[in-house]
Amino acid sequence: MKRKRNDATPKPKLGYLVFISHSARDQWLARQMARVIESKGRQHRVKSFLDEKDIESGDHIHESIRDSIRGCDEFMVLLTRRSASRAWVLIEMGAAWVLRKRVVAVIEDMTPEELPDIIFPYKAVDINKFDEYLNEIMRRAKKKRGKA
Repeated sequence: MKRKRNDATPKPKLGYLVFISHSARDQWLARQMARVIESKGRQHRVKSFLDEKDIESGDHIHESIRDSIRGCDEFMVLLTRRSASRAWVLIEMGAAWVLRKRVVAVIEDMTPEELPDIIFPYKAVDINKFDEYLNEIMRRAKKKRGKA
């Protein structure tokens, strides 16, 4: 039986999708961020894409990630000393950059000198100001819903 490839045709978006890129070593923190984003964003239909919760057994991992980056409204990368040099985190950031997605780096315990070069053009958010970033997501999601 031939396995069906993921359909690359963009599906109509419902709500507002935040793709969360992170290192496996930061999985717990990324999981908490996804939970808070979805909880606070329920009213505005804000969803998050997190590999461990959104890629199911038998799914093609790379295609699922690529399709989710393509379909997201916003790309958030959790940048820590553990993730900043991880190949997949850098690949995902590059894909978001190529697709001209809003890229938001949430920084945990890193100096500007330690950040990957691809992040320099973007305004980053310190993890201690995550609540402020959540408010920004909600404003953008509300604005998008108003246009729908």
